[in-house]
Amino acid sequence: MTQYIAYIRTSTNAQINGLGAQEKAIKDFISSQSGAEIISTYVEQVSGAKNNRAELNKALKEAKKTGATLLVSKLDRLSRRVSFIANLMETNINLAVCSMPSATTFQLHLFACLAEEERRWISSRTKAALAVRKEQGVKLGSPLNPLRAQERVDFAASLKPKFDELQKQGITSLYAISKSLNADGIPTHSGGKWYPTTVKNYLEAIL
Repeated sequence: MTQYIAYIRTSTNAQINGLGAQEKAIKDFISSQSGAEIISTYVEQVSGAKNNRAELNKALKEAKKTGATLLVSKLDRLSRRVSFIANLMETNINLAVCSMPSATTFQLHLFACLAEEERRWISSRTKAALAVRKEQGVKLGSPLNPLRAQERVDFAASLKPKFDELQKQGITSLYAISKSLNADGIPTHSGGKWYPTTVKNYLEAIL
């Protein structure tokens, strides 16, 4: 029997609904594995950029003591830092990710590297685009109307089944998701096309 220690994380109180989504992903993963069981579950709300997290430290300590595999719904729920994943590889702790059930720890390290590079690329492109808009006299940082903001959250929530379907198909990068949504003719809330940054904003609204 394979034993797992589940770790569930969201960044803020505003993402409380994301806890349920992670719980479901973990439950579905365990159901798909013959003879698998969860022996402990650790939950916390803290930024993934922080390596020193109380509940995660407890989960890692128990995993090391019992030999159980650490289980997360998605890799970024564990950490957004490649260095953290690399350090984990140097321990005797096994790691499993629900969205990538067949990936080895080494492959997960590679995925983390690609994800971090993608975030840097998106950040640099976004900053460059904002700089151009500012030079053109566009006023940046205008607050959203609260009603419109809620509409965006509701719209994002309505797309969750689609995001879940893409995840099951192995379509997990922001670029791949945006490409798939555009190919399926699904517009954004404002009727426009999807871009990696757009997908990121919508996912953050429902996680």
